[in-house]
Amino acid sequence: MVKTRDKILKVGAEIIAQEGLRKFTAKNLAQRIGISDAAIFKHFSSMDEIAEEIIRRYTNECILRTKEAVNIGKTPTEKVEKILEGHMELLEKTKGIIPVICFEFSRSDKRSIKRRIQIFLEEYASILKEVLKEGIEKGEFREDIDIDEVAFSLIGFMQAKAFQWFLKGRKGKLIKDPETVKKIILNGLRKC
Repeated sequence: MVKTRDKILKVGAEIIAQEGLRKFTAKNLAQRIGISDAAIFKHFSSMDEIAEEIIRRYTNECILRTKEAVNIGKTPTEKVEKILEGHMELLEKTKGIIPVICFEFSRSDKRSIKRRIQIFLEEYASILKEVLKEGIEKGEFREDIDIDEVAFSLIGFMQAKAFQWFLKGRKGKLIKDPETVKKIILNGLRKC
């Protein structure tokens, strides 16, 4: 049985991703779960605390998968491939919630929440940059790539796929052909 605290976080993430921050209210959240507004605040001190926990949970899972991918891959190419696979799997599992939530909160006036997103993006990009740098040093990747630009482009690509899926009415898979996506990205990185 799902605990009330976990339900609040899951439904809260869905509201933010599907309807935006304006609909992320205690009343709306409580109504969807079938509890009172006051019951929400037995589990959390504020809506900001709920938002921070949602971001923390989803971004931690993304970082964990990225680190696991790096540990599994033997070569820089394999590491990038595993990172992409993990990211695409997580996008499917969460139905694109991570990039949408990050985008929604990046426009928020809540400094602590924006900072948490910034930390996540910096850590994620840092992992990608290390793999890209290793690939250049080992001669697998082109020497002329800008590792900062490539790392943030990969993040942006995944965000764009989530937005595309939402705009198309949330039907089907977020990424229809993961193998082609991996090939396109890896072919752009590899030395000819």
